[in-house]
Amino acid sequence: MEENVSFTQKIKEEISSQGETSIERMVSILAAFLRINGTIVFKNKKDILQLVTENAKIAKYIYMIVKTLFPDVVISFSYRKSMKFFKATEYIINVLDGIDLIKDELSINFLDDKIPYHLTNKEEGIKGYLQGIFLACGSCNSPSSSNYHLEMYVRDEAFAKAVLKLLNKVKDYRFDFKYTKRRNNYTVYLKKSDQISSYIAYLDASNSCLEFENVRVDRDFSNVTNRLMNCDAYNYKKSVNNAKEQIEQIKFLDRRIGIKLIENQKLRLLCELRLEQPEATYNDLAEMLSEKLDVKVSKSNVNHLFIKIRKMAEQYGQEQ
Repeated sequence: MEENVSFTQKIKEEISSQGETSIERMVSILAAFLRINGTIVFKNKKDILQLVTENAKIAKYIYMIVKTLFPDVVISFSYRKSMKFFKATEYIINVLDGIDLIKDELSINFLDDKIPYHLTNKEEGIKGYLQGIFLACGSCNSPSSSNYHLEMYVRDEAFAKAVLKLLNKVKDYRFDFKYTKRRNNYTVYLKKSDQISSYIAYLDASNSCLEFENVRVDRDFSNVTNRLMNCDAYNYKKSVNNAKEQIEQIKFLDRRIGIKLIENQKLRLLCELRLEQPEATYNDLAEMLSEKLDVKVSKSNVNHLFIKIRKMAEQYGQEQ
């Protein structure tokens, strides 16, 4: 199993392992899951409602919700090998009777792209519906991946827009979800790592959120460290090249006019110090000049003096 699928399953199984859940939330979870993963099939001369998932824990969770909300309906379990590339096992909950009751209670209409208002007019219902959608069609890359990505894929654009509208109704968070068409489906997605972490927390998958944050922080810290090391290496190389050019300019001036004959004491001392200390930084040179002259010399002052040395070398005919 791929790493990103494994992390997705962790989130889904954590959602499916919740303790006591309100009836209101269970209704919304089941309605969303049924809307996406539910189908009506004609078998043995009767209609059967099937709810399909590739995760055994999700199947048990949905089964529990159905039996809690509709204790009188007849349900059976079955499974089959998926025809997908990985040939995963698909777990099927078969509702053998009471289909109309379930559809009416949950306001399920497979031809309608709207999300029932009475199921999502309160925060408990909104969270439940979004949990159901993620259980049915959500996925999230592992935080160890360089590509942060959380998505939920649906079959039509109108329903994708309805999901976005529902996400905007969440009170305690502001998620920057977007949607795009991918093959024959529409994908509602997040790409910002901090928002993905917040959404996992919102879905009540706190352990998965903690794992995501731990890996993300370690990864981001490593990236920052590498960038700083690269910057240090670049700055060091730049300093070495600058020092080399300055030494060449000072030696040229020494041959032409003799640096000991330079009237500006600070400039003369800087030339001598640079020849003696080829690896010294501007800060080092500023401190040494300050000590020799008994006056405060700044790093910017040293930079200004080196500009003057370069212009003097150019003035006396040094080719750049």
